[in-house]
Amino acid sequence: MLKLPLVIIYMIIAFNITAFTVVLQLDWLIINSLIAKAIAWVLTIGAWSMAYANRDKCVTLF
Repeated sequence: MLKLPLVIIYMIIAFNITAFTVVLQLDWLIINSLIAKAIAWVLTIGAWSMAYANRDKCVTLF
């Protein structure tokens, strides 16, 4: 029985959202909207809070 902590999955997703938000903040994309940047930061905060909230849960793979 292999247990996989859910925090690993949530942190991978949160890191990717954070990387997108940083690239968006640096104006490297076509999107220059201030509202889009604010929504991206809210999604980033939400993703990291979900990773923190689910840090103790595990999934059994086999």
